Amino acid sequence: MGAVGAARDCFETAREYQTERDQFGGPIARFQIQQEKLAEMATQITLAQLLAYRLADLKERGDLRPQQVSMAKRNNVRMARDQARVAREMLGGNGITTDYSPMRHMSNLETVYTYEGTHDIHSLILGEDLTGIAAFE
Repeated sequence: MGAVGAARDCFETAREYQTERDQFGGPIARFQIQQEKLAEMATQITLAQLLAYRLADLKERGDLRPQQVSMAKRNNVRMARDQARVAREMLGGNGITTDYSPMRHMSNLETVYTYEGTHDIHSLILGEDLTGIAAFE
C-alpha cells in the first residue's frame, strides 16, 4: 500500500531531522515530546504494515473479502495522512518547504483520502458488513 510507504518516508525524514537538527545546545530528538511523537509514529506505521500483511495472507489463501480491503484503506490512508501531518510539524518551519518530503506526502495523501473512496464510504461498507444493515442504497 502506497500510503504506508509515504508514512514510513515521513517517519524517516522526521527521525533524521530530529537527530541532526541542533537547537538549544543539542539535537532536538533529546526532548521528550519529540521522542513520544516518533514512538507513536513508529507504532501506527507498524500496525498499518501488519494490517497490509494480513490482507496479503488472506488474498494468498483465497479468503480476502472487499470489506477487509475497505478496512485497510480506511485505516491506512487516514494513518498515513495523520503521520504526514505530525512529521511536518516536527520539522518546524522547514516542514512546509520543498526541501523535505512530508508536505508533499501530506498533499498527496489528502487526495488519496478522497479518491480511494472516502473514509466515510469505507465506514459505511464496514458498518453494513458488521450489522447486516445497509445505511445507503
